[in-house]
Amino acid sequence: MAKSPKAASIEPEGGGPLDRYMSVLELVAAFPGTVTMSDVCTMQGIPKTSAHRLLGGLARAGLIEGGGRHRPYTLGPRLTRLLHATAEEGWIDALARPTLEALASERGETTYLNRLVGHTVRVVCSVSPEVQWRSYVQPELEMPPHAAAAAKAILAFQSPAIVGKALEGPLPALTSQTQTDADAVLRDYAEVREKGWATCVSEIDEGLGALGVPVRFADGSVLYSLGLTGPVQRVFNDDLPVRLSGLERAAATIGTALSLGSEIAARR
Repeated sequence: MAKSPKAASIEPEGGGPLDRYMSVLELVAAFPGTVTMSDVCTMQGIPKTSAHRLLGGLARAGLIEGGGRHRPYTLGPRLTRLLHATAEEGWIDALARPTLEALASERGETTYLNRLVGHTVRVVCSVSPEVQWRSYVQPELEMPPHAAAAAKAILAFQSPAIVGKALEGPLPALTSQTQTDADAVLRDYAEVREKGWATCVSEIDEGLGALGVPVRFADGSVLYSLGLTGPVQRVFNDDLPVRLSGLERAAATIGTALSLGSEIAARR
């Protein structure tokens, strides 16, 4: 006869409140989108009041979301950000590089994937058909939040707390075109949300332009962006609509791949 699910409620020796929260979080992570409060009560062997307290605490911390009236819980945005901010770059590069290479070959410009790390945006990997532009998008390069298209395409979709931290302190004038007023940058972010793409026109280096589009996960969250950079006259010409369409298609492909990759990586 199979053992009762209550066997899962046994705590490790010396377990305390944090262990109980972690145990519930692990349960939600193991069955995202299916675990209800009733399941937590049964599988953890705890009363409804305790389950409600533990789940409520995790939800307030942004580690899980959902629930209520028999609805299931899923991992929250804060935990998702943490998982991707600390993710090994190997599998991210492996999943994104084929699409980056195809896009770079098609458009003849440098393409690069970026991700949110805390309140900063950093390059994960890049593909460049021209060596002269490669130095601008080396892996681990931190993108200026007020100037880089890749940074705008991510930060425009983050919480006020993350955005506030990103724009904290003086914003350096990198060129004569750099926007250094935080309120103006926020208006720029609002425009990015409306259009669905971001630009950088000589804001980091004179004569260098860039486009950035968000990479969306299935739940709509944005932790990555896809960028393309090159001379301003080549990036912003009559071919811009076609260039943007290609970027958006590539971002959708990468978003699907990273969503699946994060699920696989979480099993380890």
